[in-house]
Amino acid sequence: MNFSRTILDGIVMCVVFNSLVGLFFFVVPQAYAMMFPKGIKEAAKPYVTRKELRVMHFVLYPLYLLMFIYMAVSAHCAGVTGFRSFFWTGYIEMMFVNVGDFFLLDVLARMYVMDKGLIKGAEGHPDWKWSGWWKLAVPEHGLAWPLIFCPLTGLSVAGFGALCEL
Repeated sequence: MNFSRTILDGIVMCVVFNSLVGLFFFVVPQAYAMMFPKGIKEAAKPYVTRKELRVMHFVLYPLYLLMFIYMAVSAHCAGVTGFRSFFWTGYIEMMFVNVGDFFLLDVLARMYVMDKGLIKGAEGHPDWKWSGWWKLAVPEHGLAWPLIFCPLTGLSVAGFGALCEL
């Protein structure tokens, strides 16, 4: 495993992922409300259109797929071989994305969005406060990502890495 390459790729993917998600949040903020705490999600639901949701899915799903492929190809080019090495490379790089998502989007962007009223129907909702926000952000980024999403990413990267080795 190439630790320096893994760390640098993790930082780059963290910046790219969070920049793209943040950018598209400002393009279609209403669709991204479906990723917010339950109270905000319910308050904004009547204002979310199918078109906005399609745009969000059109951005996120290909972005994840391209990230997985990039992780595997980059690791392969760095000389990584074997299932275990590819798995941990993907896991560690996705943890960088996770930590960046938490601090950049869930903490800093929340403070900006809360005051701007970008989400119709959720202006002034109590879940914008830290107490409501932490009920979603901490379990998601502290448990769900490290225990579910990052291992799935590691498996995906290991699968793509196996294809690279053929």
